[in-house]
Amino acid sequence: MDKWTLSAETIIPPVERTVVDDLTKRQEPSHNGADLGLVNSHIRRTLIPKRKGKDCWLEEDVVVSKLDSSTYIQFIPRVTNSSDIPFYYPQVATYGFGYIRTDDNCTACTLVILVRELAIGSAVATKKQRSVWQDLVKKLYKWTVTERFGYQKHSEHDVIIGYEQYTAKYHQLKAKYAQRWVEGWTEQTDPKKFVYEDIAIASWLLCLWEQNTDAQDNNQPTFVDLGCGNGFLVYLLTSEGYTGYGIDQCARKIWTQYDCQVDLRAQTLEPFNFVTDADWVIGNHADELAPWVPIIAAKSTSPSAKFVVIPCCPHDLSGKKMPLKANAGQSKYHIYVKYICDLSEQCGFLTEREYLRIPSTKNVAILGRARTLGDHRDNIAKLCESATDTPLMQ
Repeated sequence: MDKWTLSAETIIPPVERTVVDDLTKRQEPSHNGADLGLVNSHIRRTLIPKRKGKDCWLEEDVVVSKLDSSTYIQFIPRVTNSSDIPFYYPQVATYGFGYIRTDDNCTACTLVILVRELAIGSAVATKKQRSVWQDLVKKLYKWTVTERFGYQKHSEHDVIIGYEQYTAKYHQLKAKYAQRWVEGWTEQTDPKKFVYEDIAIASWLLCLWEQNTDAQDNNQPTFVDLGCGNGFLVYLLTSEGYTGYGIDQCARKIWTQYDCQVDLRAQTLEPFNFVTDADWVIGNHADELAPWVPIIAAKSTSPSAKFVVIPCCPHDLSGKKMPLKANAGQSKYHIYVKYICDLSEQCGFLTEREYLRIPSTKNVAILGRARTLGDHRDNIAKLCESATDTPLMQ
């Protein structure tokens, strides 16, 4: 219930955050001398949309009623006209749902959904409205089952970069770049996936770099993007005022569409011989190059070089695919993430992780910003020697 009342943004994607303006709880009086055990909570909240310039805020009353093992929650939009209800909210006067106990042993309950329509048939007449209630049933059922089996979420977002800071930057870049490049994409790949995903990654990186840059220091960090692919991430970072370049084995058609100051290089990269002076080494779904990112950062001629790698397909340092086996409660992907984290620690980095808000299941960013004490050159040399002499192709 808390997800629906205190964090509407987890349920309604266009909502950025939920502001609880008031919360009161009241034990209802007894009836004819009998304590009914009825507790009512009244919450007044405001839903703040992500697109603040286009979508309106919505004030809403939420009433939660609990009686023994039964719970019912009702949502009432505070509007004077139906036209004031934003698109992201059900077009209804009120709606509610609840779990009503159906036996004396509290072992069974019935899910009830009640809707008061704005007009007869309006809440179910359209395909959009029908999908709203179908999604509601699916989510409630899913959460009920996972709660019963004791499910606990394994990933935590917004650990390194705060949610509000990230979303503000994301919407800024999205408004600035998304429409132009989705419409003008010349690659065969899906522009909506790659454009929005790289905007999300660029937003997170920019927040990270702003966080790590001293306000008195005007020297912005430089970067290299290994296995840069379509180069859109390099384009975004360069357009936002940062200096760096991307490397990939083959040029892409879209490269010719970028401004001339976007530095993209088509070359075969031998990671065990590659040295850079960049402050940040980036590996965004860089396939065979992914495990080399912390090693290359450790070998950088920049004394304070850092790295971020978002791994995808599992490859070892020789470039071969790793035959990983999933363990109970741990996927192949997370085993591979741990493998790269281990490489990072052997190179002397204090390793951090962040689950990014990107449209991909491969969304873990592994980060190395600080070093441990000691000389790790022998470890780095051994890692390089353990790879084959075959150049890795990206």
